[in-house]
Amino acid sequence: MTEMTDGAQQSGSLRDNELRSMYRTMLLARVLDKKIWGLNRMGKAAFVVSAQGHEATQVGAATAIRAGHDYVLPYYRDLGVMLTLGMTPEEILLGVFARAADPNSGGRQMPNHWGSSRLRVISSSSPIATQLPHAGGLAYAAQKRGGDEVAVSFFGEGGASKGDFHETLNFAGIHRLPMVFICENNGYAISVPLAKESATTDIADYAQAYGFPGVTVDGNDALAVHASVQVAIDRARNGGGPSLVECKTYRFMAHTSDDDDRSYRTKEEVDGWKARDPLPRMAAMLRDMGLLDDLAREEVETELRVQVDKAALDAEAAAEPDPSTAFTKVFARTLTVTDRAPQPTEGIERTIIDTVRQTLHDAMAADPRVVILGEDVGPRGGVFRATDGLHAAFGDDRVIDTPLAESSIVGTGIGLALAGLRPVVEIQFADFIHSAFDQIVSEAAKMHYRSNGEFNLPMVIRAPWGGGVHGALYHSQSIEVFYAHVAGLKVVAPSTPADVAGMLRAAIDDPDPVVFLEHKKTYRSIKGPVPEGEWIVPLGVADIARDGKDVSIITYGMHRHLALEAADALAAEGVSVEVLDLRTISPLDRQAILGSASKCGRVLIVHEDAISFGVGAEIAALIVEHAFWDLDAPVQRLAMADVPAMPFAASLEHAVTIGTQHIIDALHKLVAI
Repeated sequence: MTEMTDGAQQSGSLRDNELRSMYRTMLLARVLDKKIWGLNRMGKAAFVVSAQGHEATQVGAATAIRAGHDYVLPYYRDLGVMLTLGMTPEEILLGVFARAADPNSGGRQMPNHWGSSRLRVISSSSPIATQLPHAGGLAYAAQKRGGDEVAVSFFGEGGASKGDFHETLNFAGIHRLPMVFICENNGYAISVPLAKESATTDIADYAQAYGFPGVTVDGNDALAVHASVQVAIDRARNGGGPSLVECKTYRFMAHTSDDDDRSYRTKEEVDGWKARDPLPRMAAMLRDMGLLDDLAREEVETELRVQVDKAALDAEAAAEPDPSTAFTKVFARTLTVTDRAPQPTEGIERTIIDTVRQTLHDAMAADPRVVILGEDVGPRGGVFRATDGLHAAFGDDRVIDTPLAESSIVGTGIGLALAGLRPVVEIQFADFIHSAFDQIVSEAAKMHYRSNGEFNLPMVIRAPWGGGVHGALYHSQSIEVFYAHVAGLKVVAPSTPADVAGMLRAAIDDPDPVVFLEHKKTYRSIKGPVPEGEWIVPLGVADIARDGKDVSIITYGMHRHLALEAADALAAEGVSVEVLDLRTISPLDRQAILGSASKCGRVLIVHEDAISFGVGAEIAALIVEHAFWDLDAPVQRLAMADVPAMPFAASLEHAVTIGTQHIIDALHKLVAI
């Protein structure tokens, strides 16, 4: 760790006009922040996050960034960063007032949730440190393309307690990525002091554990901050790898306008830090250099107050968002339902697992943007051999073996997608996806919506799911309902080789995040023809696997095949059973579901997941709401009991598994009503 140094001695790399500009931006940040805080107290701004006290850290660091060229991932307090990069006071105030023209989110997010494709500032969220893996993915893409972009991420010291922080530092260190981590250490994670949130007093110490430099700098000295960040950025840009710069500073105001900081810190402590205010300190340094006198300083401050006052009036007068737009831009590509999905007539006979592998190979061969990342996907070829041979064919850069860190895997994939690649993330078993829940739900699902359509996230998350393979509690789970509930995600579960091939191609091409579920039991037990060439099966379209007229089975996954067996059995008894394979869990093909229910009059919904709060409950509600008068009997559900999936002993696993005979028995019961 490098100790703090005096920035006044390190100003040689900055020209006089740059030094004056730094001070002007710091002063603008302070004037604007006070204005926003005042608007809150007047009842005009609903929520405020103050940056007062952080100006030297933010402006000093951001001045070293190539605005619009480097990737920047700020956190919610980074007002000075945004002003330095080129966002105007009026644009920031449009966010404060939640106006339609807010460039960050169009009024969809709280103030200070920054984002601008023009400035290469990635849309940010409220969860702490979730942006760090995105920076890792962006940096990886830049490195492999041979570009000189640097990914710069800002965070408070509270973020250093998060797993995403440590997972990203590890990934950055392994690959020597062009990244700079900037910690704005103001001593408090809301009310929790540093001594109770960190075992080390210097966050920069963590860098050494991950194999790269960490430096601590006086965050109230803008020139010292700039000098340290400039060294780190130059190092990253020239192939030297990542750095962590910790800037020790202080926030003068409460955590937010909703916080009362008097409950956890004293007035004497705050006043002590205000005596070290970075603005007078910067002004004094410029005065000593002969670059600023008191008159010039007063003139600049007056000018900035006028500018900010006008910006506030203009932003307040701007139009509010049209209420109807609240329902738009959930997806970058809204799914279109066709009357009938394409059916394979001929092709090469393949198993499901062979189809996954071949489709990935073909996608990578056809499009250099397609990359695969996950645990054991490289030379090992994955635990199910789904990526066997791909590393030999496409190399380390495109088939990326990762640490066992699911949040980092998905978060890095998000960054790769933001960089314009088409990542296919593999979660080794669906049971382990929960570590990445925050990245999937808070980040991937909401990126397009929260940025008002400015950012897309074309990413596939593959996950082997389901039981029946003697996998016990942590290798058998059905996870579809967790993610089907989340707006912004597409969740699919194809179960034939042709559907796997066509839907995987469609998922890779889709501009939205797709959770692609592959039932493990089908991997080698199910075979079928796979059409050659660019065979596409559209997402969001169910498949009538078997036509019928007396009763409809609505299902998906392995139970498509069991339902067809049951339908054959009832056909011998003169009962015509239709089998509808959902294929896409979310968004549901409502047209196909209601059409089958209305035609047959009797509906049995079958799925492997636990019965309560499952996909079956949603389908049953849909049918009762929209096709009730076409029914001849109550909608029936057949699913696993509400027990953890699945017990290890064969007898116990068999006891909770829904098999063909269970479906036959349920059909007999339903037909008899």
